[in-house]
Amino acid sequence: MAWDRQLLMGFREGAPDALAEVFRQNAELLTRRLRAAAWRGRGFERLRSELELENAVLEVFARAFEPRARGVYDGVRPFEHFLMGIARNFLLEEARIREHSAGINRELEEQVERVLMQDAPVDAEQELVDRELEGLLEQFKRSLSPEELQLFDLRFTQELGQEEAAARIGLSRIQLRRRELALKKLLLEFLKERGYLRGLEAAGWTFVRRSTGS
Repeated sequence: MAWDRQLLMGFREGAPDALAEVFRQNAELLTRRLRAAAWRGRGFERLRSELELENAVLEVFARAFEPRARGVYDGVRPFEHFLMGIARNFLLEEARIREHSAGINRELEEQVERVLMQDAPVDAEQELVDRELEGLLEQFKRSLSPEELQLFDLRFTQELGQEEAAARIGLSRIQLRRRELALKKLLLEFLKERGYLRGLEAAGWTFVRRSTGS
């Protein structure tokens, strides 16, 4: 992804808009790489579960967005490498806890390095899931009003930034953010009703695990 001074400063300061932009530009890549670990890396089969995969993606970004991590990123080296370094540490920690209590060896480290540089192989079961989700997404879009559909298209299909999307629609940025959050909640509930993303809730720039506390 491309970094300018404003985005880098916002990221380092933890500005919600900057974090949202970084998440939006990198979440798909991280998901693919972690899915690759699930299919190519011995010991990470649990990530074949969509729920476990979502948890892993959120955990890696949570670590990348911690103050200390934001402070050390210089905006010069590719953010992909920075993010995959955090993902590597996460996978090795998980392996140590779950499958390799005797310790992390060099073979496992090399395996993790290798799979995080590749996308997942084509899998028949995953293809079916992807097709089902594509169909559900089209069904969801047909349920939207023209205004909601325009917002969905600008932000999630064309992937325009909030300022440009707001200008095209004729809204302020604050108005657009409110409508975007409402649209995310609609989509989340739509998918939950059909068995996807249960246990998550829309919060700010992403979906987070719902708290089970009182």
